[in-house]
Parts: sequence; C-alpha cells; structure tokens
Amino acid sequence: MKKVLVSVCALFAALSLGFAQDVNEATDLYNHGAEAIALGDKTGAMEYFQKAYDLAIACGEAEGAADIVANCESIMPSLSLSIAKDVLKEGDYDGAVVKLAEAVALAEKLGAESTAVEAQALIPQAYIQKGSKLLKAKEFEAAAEAFQKTLEVDPTNAKATLYLGQAYEKTGNIEKAVETYEAAAALGQEKAAKKQLSGIFLKKANAANKAKKFAEAIENADKSNSYLENADACYIAGLAAQNLSKVEKAIASFEKYVELKPGAGNVSAVKFTIATLYQGQKNNAKAIEYYKMVENDPTYGPEAQKQLKALK
Repeated sequence: MKKVLVSVCALFAALSLGFAQDVNEATDLYNHGAEAIALGDKTGAMEYFQKAYDLAIACGEAEGAADIVANCESIMPSLSLSIAKDVLKEGDYDGAVVKLAEAVALAEKLGAESTAVEAQALIPQAYIQKGSKLLKAKEFEAAAEAFQKTLEVDPTNAKATLYLGQAYEKTGNIEKAVETYEAAAALGQEKAAKKQLSGIFLKKANAANKAKKFAEAIENADKSNSYLENADACYIAGLAAQNLSKVEKAIASFEKYVELKPGAGNVSAVKFTIATLYQGQKNNAKAIEYYKMVENDPTYGPEAQKQLKALK
C-alpha cells in the first residue's frame, strides 16, 4: 500500500509541476501577444492570445491560470472586431464579412455582448459599401447582388433598399425598381425614393409624348407629380393634353409649370399658349391677364398686343 501511495503522490507532484510549466508558457504567450499589439501586429497578437487562452484553460485551477483566462477573454473579442474593421477599411468587403462573423461568434462565446452587437451591425454595412462601390463602377448587377445580401442580413435596411432600387433601375428592370423604391419609402427613405420614382415616370411620360401616345404621357406625367411635383412633368402633361384638345387639363398643367419654373427659357411661350387657350374658351379676362404678361416680349409681344386690342 505504501508503494502505491508514494507513486500516486509522485504523480500529483509531476502534474503540479507540469501545470506550473504550462502556466508559465501561457504567460509568455500572453506577453508575446501584448508585444505584438504594441508593434501593430493584431493578427499575430490574436494568435498568441488564443494559444495562451487555450493553454490556461487546460491548466484548470493552477495558480495564475485564471488571470490569464480573464485577461484573454477581456481583450480577444475587441481585438477580433478591430481586425475585421481593418479589413473593411482596406476595401476587402467579402473578407471583412468573414472576419466580422468570426468576431460575432467569439464575442458571443466569451460573453462580450456589446462587441457582438457592434460586429453584427457592421456586416450589412460591409455589403452596402461593396454595393455602392460597384454602383459607381457601373457594375449594376453585381451591385444589386451586394444590396440583396445586405437585406438578407438586415431586411429593414432602408438605405440598402433604396440603393437596390437604383441598381435595378440601371439594369433596366423598371418594374422591380418601382417596387423596391416603394419599399424604401415605407422603410424611411421616403424623400429620396419618391424623387427616384418621380424621375422614372417623368422619363416614361417624355417617351410617350415623343411617340405621340398622349394619353399615356398624361398618365405618366401625373404619376411623376404624385411622387414629387415637378415642372417638367407639368409641361409634358400640358403638351399632351393640348394635343388631345383637353383644354382645361392643358391650362392647369401649363399654369403649374409657370408657377414651378418662372425663370424657364420658354416661360413666355407657355404664357402665350395659356392666353390662347383661355381665349379659345372665351374666358377673356384670363386671356387678357396672360397676354399682358408677354406684351413686351420681343417674340410674343406684337401678337399679344394685337390680341389685347381685339379683346378690349
């Protein structure tokens, strides 16, 4: 029995000595990590801290092991996030997403909740930055894919939804662009989204008017104005309505155009047109009002003065 006791005691002594050596090694690894940080080598530091942490964990309750574990747990999540941020700054967006995901996992494992939240929030931002860069480079399909990945992570991201609409519009997928802009408006990007929507229907109105599809031109011009009232849509609606002999619509549209764009180069021509339209309706008072606005105009003045004399 005594021989057995002696050998067991010897075993415990050997184990204690081994743990002490492991703690010393873990301490050295931790110190190497601190030195690496001082030298700006964050990746190297992370490797040292991870090795120190794993070794200290294996030492159990050996003296000094708990301190190393605690120190590593306090620094590793934030260091992992810092590495991910550096990758993001370098423009390696896909690599940044990988590193951010690693930071989230490590922070959650070590109980660093705020760091996990911050890292998670940066993942959609990485995709947005990637998509924005691709959008500027006119790589519209790739940009759309990046914004879609943003929305997979953060479905309510209004900025990504707006940019996705722009990518769809640039690829010519107008129906999808309209749908996406509507979603962006609902998510909080109302002003920017409605501006884009107004622009889409203004282009449609202009194309329809040029193709002499006047009813369609009016419909799209009105749709453009429903999102964002603009002079150009009013002018197109006025021209189209005039061609369809919809005098009241033409007058209302042209008057709104003058109101919204009083300094336009063609404003005298529009005012003269309004005067003739009112005159055709036998609304002489309004005709006189508009003829007087252009009676001194070098182009329309002579005819305006002639009509004023006739009307008086």
